[in-house]
Amino acid sequence: MAFRFGFGGDEDSGDVAPAGDQQKTQVEGPPVQEHALQDLLGTLPDQLSYSTVQIESPTGRILHLPRREHYDIRLQLLSKDNLDDDVVDQLDNSDLRSGIYEGGFKTWECSLDLASLLLDRGPRKDIDDLVRCDQIIELGAGTAIPSLVLFQHALLNNIPMTFVFADYNDAVLRLATLPNVLLTWALNTTPDGTPNHSMDVSSKGELELSSTILQRFKDDMTSKNINFKFLSGPWSTELASYIPASAPDLGSVILAAETIYSPASTEAFVEILITLLKRVKMAKAMIGAKRMYFGVGGSVDALKEACRERGAVAYEIENHGVPSMDAGVGRALVEVQMY
Repeated sequence: MAFRFGFGGDEDSGDVAPAGDQQKTQVEGPPVQEHALQDLLGTLPDQLSYSTVQIESPTGRILHLPRREHYDIRLQLLSKDNLDDDVVDQLDNSDLRSGIYEGGFKTWECSLDLASLLLDRGPRKDIDDLVRCDQIIELGAGTAIPSLVLFQHALLNNIPMTFVFADYNDAVLRLATLPNVLLTWALNTTPDGTPNHSMDVSSKGELELSSTILQRFKDDMTSKNINFKFLSGPWSTELASYIPASAPDLGSVILAAETIYSPASTEAFVEILITLLKRVKMAKAMIGAKRMYFGVGGSVDALKEACRERGAVAYEIENHGVPSMDAGVGRALVEVQMY
């Protein structure tokens, strides 16, 4: 088996057929597009309203991540964005509508499971501490909570890294993913670069986005050699072609949550996953999912079978100890690597 990286560690829902923090799987849909950071920054409002998400690791570590408020996203959609009315309608009335809005504005419970695991496993210096990885890829990024755990770790420890955020809807990247990256940068660090311990689960507020703040963000990312790539469109070989391979002596980690809710979504997800895993020897995927998506047919067992058919192994992480995973519909955390 290939080398293993050893790290990993309100809107939550028990819905049985989610599609948030993910993209739909049909190849038909909007064209694959790459969105420059500067262009996305130019679409932001003058301020972002936020609340916090509490992440608790298996060993009891606590992290509070800021997340843009849902009503703030809706306000921008209605007042400033020239979007299809169907996107606004789906934001209010449903989790997804295939081919129009794929649920990325919602934070799904399996993404919080994955974030919990990463909170412990990312900083484990006895294994890798991210130093043997140069790329984090989140497929179906949505609100990007799992990636943000590792982003904060890279930020505070000066670890060079490229973060690739891919989501079906470009509106999600502009209105949720990038704003959450900015909020994490601004509100989880102080001017001297130390964690902001004043944040807790009740923290709310507004972040003013002046030209000075945005320039400081860009300058800080440049100085720390942290880069971003934002991609929209359906899962496909074309989307994979926009994601560069890691350096030969390094590797990449692919994150995803709630991406296997139906047989079709599982097939499309595994196809792009295997394409990315084959590029470098040191690569792995970490996936949060429900064990069974009742009524739509997806399951962890189907994920394992689809990976096995393509020369990869998918195995559940044992003894993970992530809080609340046994509540409601059973959930799992799965790692995938090539044989």
